[in-house]
Amino acid sequence: MLLLGANYQYYAESQGTSSGKNAIPLSFRMRAATATALGAAAAHAKLLADQEDREIEYLVAAIIETQMKKLQSKIKHLDALELIMEKEHVMVEDLKESMITEQINVLRKTFSEGISRGKDQTSVKSQTGSVL
Repeated sequence: MLLLGANYQYYAESQGTSSGKNAIPLSFRMRAATATALGAAAAHAKLLADQEDREIEYLVAAIIETQMKKLQSKIKHLDALELIMEKEHVMVEDLKESMITEQINVLRKTFSEGISRGKDQTSVKSQTGSVL
């Protein structure tokens, strides 16, 4: 600004004109108008950039929230599956225990009757043949 004033003063003295709007050379007025327009455009661009940044932040937050809801839903589903698997595991263990108990009872009965395995197989064959 100081340079512009010094140039204007020099120009006014060399032309011998009085100070006024018409005394400012056209090139200086054009530069000032250009600088003002560029400043306004820069300010407007800054406002638009800030608005776009806020919109991007909002959209990213919405995406993150949606992804979190999806993850929570999946976790809930997996928890339900885990509960089902635990119940099935308990059922299988109970069945296994029941089968072992049944095998023990069959063996006890067999030993209590005094029947050996070899005799058991032959007597089963002979009983099967007589039934048919």
